[in-house]
This record gives sequence, C-alpha cells and structure tokens, in this order.
Amino acid sequence: MNFVNRLRASSMHTLLFVVFLIMQSEQALAVRYVEDDIVFIATPKKKTAIFAKDEKIVYKVDVKNNLGATQEGTIGYAIMDLKDKVLNKGTIDVKLTKGASNNYTLNMPSQGTGFYRLHIIINVTEYDDTLKRVFGVNPEDIRSNAPRPADFDKFWQNGLDSLAKIPLRTTITLQPNLERDGLNCYLVEIQSWGNVTVRGWLTMSKNIKPGKKLPVWLVVPGYGGTGVKPVYADGGLAVFAFNIRGHGNSKDIINPSREGYLTTGIQNKYKYILRGAILDVIRAVDFITSRPELDENNIICSGGSMGAYLTIAVSSLDKRIKICSANNPVFSDYRSLVGSGDWPMETIQKYSSQMRIPLATILDNLDYYDLKNFAYNLECESLIAISLLDPLAPPATEYAMLNNIKNRKIYKLFIYPNLAHEVPPPLFKYLIQWTMDQFGMF
Repeated sequence: MNFVNRLRASSMHTLLFVVFLIMQSEQALAVRYVEDDIVFIATPKKKTAIFAKDEKIVYKVDVKNNLGATQEGTIGYAIMDLKDKVLNKGTIDVKLTKGASNNYTLNMPSQGTGFYRLHIIINVTEYDDTLKRVFGVNPEDIRSNAPRPADFDKFWQNGLDSLAKIPLRTTITLQPNLERDGLNCYLVEIQSWGNVTVRGWLTMSKNIKPGKKLPVWLVVPGYGGTGVKPVYADGGLAVFAFNIRGHGNSKDIINPSREGYLTTGIQNKYKYILRGAILDVIRAVDFITSRPELDENNIICSGGSMGAYLTIAVSSLDKRIKICSANNPVFSDYRSLVGSGDWPMETIQKYSSQMRIPLATILDNLDYYDLKNFAYNLECESLIAISLLDPLAPPATEYAMLNNIKNRKIYKLFIYPNLAHEVPPPLFKYLIQWTMDQFGMF
C-alpha cells in the first residue's frame, strides 16, 4: 500500500491537520495577479535560491500584460547586503503588446558567501512593482563571529543535575469529555525545575495490547503563551502535547506578558525563563520514559518557531530523543541580530534600555541559550526547515546553527525561498511518512 493510501486508511491525517495548526499556518506569498493588471513572477535558477560561490545569480522573470495597451519600460534588479547597502544593480528593456506574455532572464554578478536581499523591479508605461526576495551563496561556510562559552556544557549539565534532584511527581487524570475516535485523553501534571507544575495532554488508544509500548510524539509550543491543546493521532502512536511554563495550561504560576516572556530573568543566566522552559521539556521526556505503555526508545520531539528552538536544544541535551523535527527555529546567533530592528532582538534591546541593564551583560547571558551553541551536541536524526524571507529566524542565523552540527548527514534540510515564518503543508505529509518509517510503524 503506497503512502497516500496508508494515510487515507489511518487517522494520521488528523495529526497532520492539528500539528499544522499548532506549529504555524501556511500563508502563501502569492504572485501579484489582478485580471486587468500585470502578472509578474520571478523564479531562481536554483530551486532553493542557494547558489555556489563564483556562480552567477540567475532569475527567470515571467511577465504577462493584461492591461489594455502596449507596455514599455524596464525590468531591473538590486542586490543588497543584509543592511540594505546596494551592491549591484542593472536593468533590461521590455516591451509587451496587449495580452502578450514573455519571459526574461536576469543574469546578475556572483557574490561571496552569505545571504543577500534582492529586489526585482518592473517599471513600464502604466505599471510598476517590486518583488522582494532573498538568496544565499555558499551558506555551508557561514560561521558565527560569537564564540561558544567555554563552560557551556558544564552550565547545562548543572541544570540537568538540578532537575534530576527534583522528584518526578506526576498526576494523570482521564478527561472523558475529550475522548475521541477510540482514543483517551489525559491531563498530565508534572513537577518540574524550580518546583513549578507544568502540564500537557496525553492522547493514546483506549485498547493497548498487554506488553505493547507506543511510540511517542512530543509536541512543544511556539512563542506567545497560547500553548498546545490535545492532538489526536492513529492508535499506534501516543501524542504528548506539552506546555512549558508560561504557556497554555501551564500559566497558573508563571505568566508574563507576550513581550515580557522573552526578557523574564534575562539579566541572570541561572534565572532566565528559557532555562526553566528547556528543563520543562526534559522533564516531559522523564515522564514519557517513566510510563510502561510508552516506548522510551521511540520518541520524536517537534515544534515550530520557539517550539523548533526547544526541539533542537532539548534533542541536543537529551539523547533519549530519537528524532526531531524543527521548522523555522528562532533564537540562533543572537549577537548578529543586534540592530536588526526585528524580534527578538528589538524587544531585548528595548528592555536593556528601559531597565538600564547593559546589553553586553544580556548578550553574555544569552550565549548560554543561543541555538547555535546547542547544535554542537545534536546527534539524532532531524528534519529541519527554513524559509529565506523569515525576519524572525533569518537564514544566516539558521546556517550559523546548522554549520555547528558535527555530522551533517543526520539532518534533512528543507529550504523555502518564497516563504517567511512558515512552511507549506506538504512538509507535514513528508514528516509523517518519515516519522512512521523511523518508528517502523508500517
């Protein structure tokens, strides 16, 4: 039975839909199209918009004239660095009669290693527009200028040791009103680091055969406090939708504002909220491995945005996670983001100014939470997706993290050149197939 038929034959499509809603919604960056307008499309010669060093930057531009008269003018380009300094520009002449279509090729100069902003501009008789894109050149050679703290591993081992001293006290409560399609739903409450109670939703089959252990999908939330709700999958897979402190149903004690979450305790590396958040997810893994019906050898951790950050950070610290899936992970190479004007650094710099805490002090603390520094220890099979138009997780910062992974063969990388802080639905279909193959569920 092929994958599509298997997917139809199971209720895994439910997991696909719900996890898709949890992680992030797909928002197509549509080509500008109006019936009485100009169709204007730009496509990179390389599908991923990643070019080799010394290779010309080539884009194909398709234009259709839906206006009522001949259009004459130019199609141009401007290549800029990430601070919007123009590096190269040029134009070609175009002429389109009414209803005519044509395609043009922009051959642009090669660039050095890094990522670049690209504006492709049409300026004709009755129409002008600009398509904004990003392309990369030889990103495998990108390295962060910020060193990893010499005591990074010791810092996190101390955190793991302090968590281990806290007894694993859990309460599991059946939620009859949340039963669905032969699946039970349980409210799970766990005592975590700092004696904070964190919670999640465990869903699994009502009828587990004696001695059977279910593979587990651990879903962690993105930034913002909304958290995750129960996720229902096929009866052969348990799902633990888990809320770190300050998110979802784990907000009763720690509940900062959306903006304030990022800076809570940031002036002290031992008290920063992300220390607790990361250790919360470790504690969720403790819970999974404590349950006789859950398979401690088959755990996937997944998330998008901050959930992707948590996924990679925890998978780097905890070898009990077999595979991880991370889409658009944030919080990598913090120091390169200073002055960007985008979240998260814009919020951090504002806090530094308002609270009169030197930014240098904050950055020194954030070095212990920088995703690129966790990546050195990532060893599990991973699926990672990045989007080149993402202002929250710029691709250069993603590659600063990726290039610190010692074994590049352990991860599959998906690159989406025309998307921002999002990934398309087909990726989740691939993730399901890949995960179930890894777990030997077919």
